[in-house]
Amino acid sequence: MTAPRGYRAGGVRAGVKRSGRPDLAAILSDRPTTGAGVFTTNLVRAAPVVVGERLLRATPANLRGIVALSGVANAMTGPEGISDTDAWLVASAEGLGVPTGTLLPACTGVIGPRMPLPKVLAAIPSLRGDLSRGADADARAAQAILTTDTRAKVAALRARLADGTVVHVGGIAKGSGMIAPRMGPPHATTLAFLTTDARATPEGLGELLATESDRTFNMVNVDGDTSTNDTIYLLANGAAGGRAAEKDASFRAAVGGVLESLARQVARDGEGATKLLTVAVHGARDLVQARQAARAVVSSTLVKAALFGADPNVGRIACALGYSGAQLDPDKLDVAIARPRHSVPLIVEGRPAPGLENGGGAKVRDLLHRLSEVTLDVRLHEGTAHATAWGCDLSFSYVQINAAYRT
Repeated sequence: MTAPRGYRAGGVRAGVKRSGRPDLAAILSDRPTTGAGVFTTNLVRAAPVVVGERLLRATPANLRGIVALSGVANAMTGPEGISDTDAWLVASAEGLGVPTGTLLPACTGVIGPRMPLPKVLAAIPSLRGDLSRGADADARAAQAILTTDTRAKVAALRARLADGTVVHVGGIAKGSGMIAPRMGPPHATTLAFLTTDARATPEGLGELLATESDRTFNMVNVDGDTSTNDTIYLLANGAAGGRAAEKDASFRAAVGGVLESLARQVARDGEGATKLLTVAVHGARDLVQARQAARAVVSSTLVKAALFGADPNVGRIACALGYSGAQLDPDKLDVAIARPRHSVPLIVEGRPAPGLENGGGAKVRDLLHRLSEVTLDVRLHEGTAHATAWGCDLSFSYVQINAAYRT
């Protein structure tokens, strides 16, 4: 978060989490920023999603930062949840020394309870004292937004624009369960916060974030559940100077690269996951169908279970592709495990690869046991469109984690 010029970050303990771990984070710019956001399309929307969208409509060019709370989702809390969020933002602005109405909110955690406002407000002074620059500050903020995650998710890239200006893009994310984002403009959780020192217009930044989040985070699936709280924010403070960058190819690639890295990290850290699953679809008729096919495979419970068991049950892959909505000829379908030196065929022209018939495939099982990351290369032979989706396997631990998540 602080790789770009002009940002500070931090995270402290407010006492919301029973574990006693950090649960209150902030990212602050030393100058006004342009902001953009995409939010969950779930009709049951958390209070900070409603408030964050409202703030972006009202002041997209005069924002100063983000405050985030983990441990409670502040969802299904009615008008009181909105009031709590507004009170939190007013107190945070005063405590952090920025104008009221310039902070964006985000929450993640258990759905139903109201946020313990007295605890949160009491922690704001310590949060202000914790704000700083550097890797340690980034790590404190990244840790403070986690729930069932096992690790923090961070990424940063540098880009040189066409006019010679050097800009930076940084980001943090959280996500482990309740992960099947379907986010769009004006609309356990996926949160991602990005900062940049590039200049940008509100309209251009919004278009860029919507496009790249659709290509990356909306192509992640851990368990098929779209959260009430999914939120991605992108702040641009212009500290690097230069022209507005939202149409610059290098800047767009940097924003997309940070989002893709964070999305992959979220998929890899799925609750109970032992393997990252990447599905790269080639030869679809159009982009929509390519994305449908890739998402269907990473979303399939049966594919996920087979991956956990290192079972080369190729029928489950073909089945998911067949119901995905993408046009395909079953007799032309090719699927392989992509490897650096040579791919390992799973389906060849619509049939199990030699050795995989009748439950065979000891070598493939051994390979799947060894791999912590599995990439499936899917060839539809219907056109030129391609898309990639990310997911993970489904283990016994996922059921254990979620059976007792609230209690």
